[in-house]
Amino acid sequence: MLIFANWPYTLIGIMPTNHRLKAIAETDAGPTSRALLESWGRLHAVRTMLGLAATLAYLWALH
Repeated sequence: MLIFANWPYTLIGIMPTNHRLKAIAETDAGPTSRALLESWGRLHAVRTMLGLAATLAYLWALH
């Protein structure tokens, strides 16, 4: 279940942020875009933790 949790999290949580970041022109970059990038980083950290938890659960199940 944990490995599949990444999909909806990515679609619902990360994709909208990706779209907003892609819509920012390089000349318009500033504090707002930096805050959005920092938010994107935190979102990806959660996604990484979900993957790590899935891996640990798999390894625990093998034991």
